[in-house]
Amino acid sequence: MTEKHPKVIKRYQNRKLYDTSDSCYVTLDDISDMIKQGEEVQIVDNTTKEDLTGVTLAQIIFEEQKKKTHVLPLGTFREMIQGGGEALRELVTRGAREIGHVREFVDDKVMPAVKDIQEIPTVRSDIEALKKRLAALELKMAALDRSRR
Repeated sequence: MTEKHPKVIKRYQNRKLYDTSDSCYVTLDDISDMIKQGEEVQIVDNTTKEDLTGVTLAQIIFEEQKKKTHVLPLGTFREMIQGGGEALRELVTRGAREIGHVREFVDDKVMPAVKDIQEIPTVRSDIEALKKRLAALELKMAALDRSRR
């Protein structure tokens, strides 16, 4: 397996962010979208080469909180401040445990039912048609996204 190198974003003194991979300026929203799409990013100060990734990601969370998207309860913020890194680790561990329980449920209960349904001939053909339409839409969305930049 090859190691995935992060996309390097340079932060200039004027606070502009420059994507060195795509050779274009980006916004915090663009970086947020990159991360949501699973890309690894590293933000560095152009002059000092200091790693600003953590600070920038915290800024993205702050901006999303201001917009009231994905709002976390105040208690979660208090726990993070009071407990520092340990509280955040506990939150992540608890979330991972819950995700594991959901996966087990899906694997044990939902997947067998889905497989049974997929064996119905008309359902199988409908699923294949939907997959083709979804693939076509993804291509159109990618082209539209490229044309925006």
